[in-house]
Amino acid sequence: MIRIMGQAPVVRTEIFDMVSDGRQFRVSIPPKNKFIVGNNSYHGPANKPLEDLRPEHILDALLIPPVNATEEKVFSEESPAPTGQDYYVLNIVEPTGAGGLSLKRKVWFDRTDLSISRLQLYGHGGALIEDVGYADYRDFQGVRYPAQITLNRPAEGYTLSITLEKAAFNQPIPPGKFVLKKPPNATLVKLGGRE
Repeated sequence: MIRIMGQAPVVRTEIFDMVSDGRQFRVSIPPKNKFIVGNNSYHGPANKPLEDLRPEHILDALLIPPVNATEEKVFSEESPAPTGQDYYVLNIVEPTGAGGLSLKRKVWFDRTDLSISRLQLYGHGGALIEDVGYADYRDFQGVRYPAQITLNRPAEGYTLSITLEKAAFNQPIPPGKFVLKKPPNATLVKLGGRE
């Protein structure tokens, strides 16, 4: 379950409010007076970036998926960047039915302090589906976490920049925080035939 509220920089007006229970998502977009409901697995045409935003895209960027040792294999490499910075790169692959391997994701570690600087997620046929950059690591109440996260989804045609000003980890959250109701005057848009 995830709940995300997006605000415009500086003026802090609400751009979107999104919630997901893992199967279905709901997004309220006040500037467009729309309320979108759909399955997390739904992928439509990439022509409306804000409407193509999905909770799992952000969740994968915020919480990097761990390696599943029973289904995935890992190999590492050292990779210099054009800027002269060197990285350790973990390549996570999974076996294919034909005896080959398919790249699922790459996790880039800065060699100077071993902080994660980049995550790349790959889809069918090795196509890059998400590229996430991490910067400005800070101490949030004893947890070292990036304050700047930039998520790029080439297929959907959007880039999302997330700036953390304050963070609290492992706090209890009441179930009501994961409920998002349609505003009375918003237009309901159903994606994938679900309400």
